[in-house]
Amino acid sequence: MYFDLRDFLKELEEIGELIRISTKIEDGHEVFSIIWELNRKKGPAIILEKIEGYEIPIVANIFGSLDRFAMACGFPRGLTIREYRNLFIDRLKKDNWTKPHLVDSAPCKEVILTGGQVDLNKFPILKWHPEDGGPYITLPVVITKDREYGVNAGIYRLMVYDRKTTGIMCNIFQDIGICLGKARNEGRKGIECAVAIGVDPAIYVAAVTKIPLSENELELAASFRDGVPIDVVKCETVDLEVPASAEIVLEGEISIYDKKREGPYGEWMGYFEEEMLLPIFEVKCITHRKNPFYLTTIEGPNLGDAEIIRMIPQISTFTLQAKERITGFKDAWLPPSGRNYTAFVSIKKRYPGWGKVAIYQTFSIPFVASSVNCVIVTDEDIDISNLEDVIWALSTRVDPIHDVILTPSIGVYPLNPSGYLRPFELASTGFTDITMCSKIGIDATLKMKEEGRNRPIAKIVKPKENILKHVIENWNKYGLP
Repeated sequence: MYFDLRDFLKELEEIGELIRISTKIEDGHEVFSIIWELNRKKGPAIILEKIEGYEIPIVANIFGSLDRFAMACGFPRGLTIREYRNLFIDRLKKDNWTKPHLVDSAPCKEVILTGGQVDLNKFPILKWHPEDGGPYITLPVVITKDREYGVNAGIYRLMVYDRKTTGIMCNIFQDIGICLGKARNEGRKGIECAVAIGVDPAIYVAAVTKIPLSENELELAASFRDGVPIDVVKCETVDLEVPASAEIVLEGEISIYDKKREGPYGEWMGYFEEEMLLPIFEVKCITHRKNPFYLTTIEGPNLGDAEIIRMIPQISTFTLQAKERITGFKDAWLPPSGRNYTAFVSIKKRYPGWGKVAIYQTFSIPFVASSVNCVIVTDEDIDISNLEDVIWALSTRVDPIHDVILTPSIGVYPLNPSGYLRPFELASTGFTDITMCSKIGIDATLKMKEEGRNRPIAKIVKPKENILKHVIENWNKYGLP
């Protein structure tokens, strides 16, 4: 169990999974390239101690392996993605969810900057890639509060415009976008916001998890610490509470009406996303530790730091949602390489046409409706966490003219790279939060005679159960290892 980022870094260093780099780093693209190569090689976490023009070191790649993600969750190292998915689902049962513990003083208050002292430029918030639209804060825990829904903590990117203003990724498919829209309908001009950078890794894991809007991610974070609550402290200028052990905290307000061009940015689906019009976050106060670390990550097609932290939480919540909605449900999966735009579901098929019913039921899941482009439904004999199994089903159980469903285009998550209308182009119509994309559903189940199949149902090659059991029981007698 860890109480802050520093506890986590200390253990990583002790087990040889943290490297300190004392070579002077000249710009953000050099940082990007180092993390890129670390992701590709499944390398260690790093502390970049000397950044040109800054006194504050950069920390990166803390979630760059499945084992380090497991440590952040309090799970054993060395398990499979499926095993971690099952452990994570147990944490979503609320057995160890605990309300945050309010404290009077905190490490994140060692330095307090207000008024003319507010300056984002003192931190090594860099332009990570030459094609990014500007410097980006990439691992912020953004905390807001709604009178009806309560506290929300999520990771939403922030593009820095100047010393006290940033853009913030708020759209109608995200919790923060829903709260912003609600505030707009109430006639408010903005919502208070606090951004915590460099927190206990359990908080990051909770912040990327899709839980109901009325539930508090900081309570979920406690479940990864055996129920030990997260210490929080009141902000200086806004009516919010932030993790007491944060390295850096930004306090301010998100404007409902003031928007500015944001982007492009190299996103976690592996592409540079186009410019968008996004709300402005005005920073009114900064608090931080005396010698803070600045935590960052990069995104891209490699399955690295930023992708690993999302993977297990999102597979877990999708599995629970699918189990609630899909008749005959057996399993659900988001293949990591699909970046949440492809979803697999397996069912126990009992009647003709059930595979296509399951496709439509999957389309109705809110996460799928907003994000997923392709849904593939298989029989229960397919291990949908094994891409080889799914491709076998696609190749041997699908007649495209009968088994593929195409939908009309609908409004979807704006960062969907398959969308055919750019979000910025939609701004003239008043919509900056969506793009348009159709969906495909593939019924990769074995087909019955009643579904129009004149041939007998294909029989799968496998041993008889009783003979296989006999062989397994007598394995050592054969002299086999």
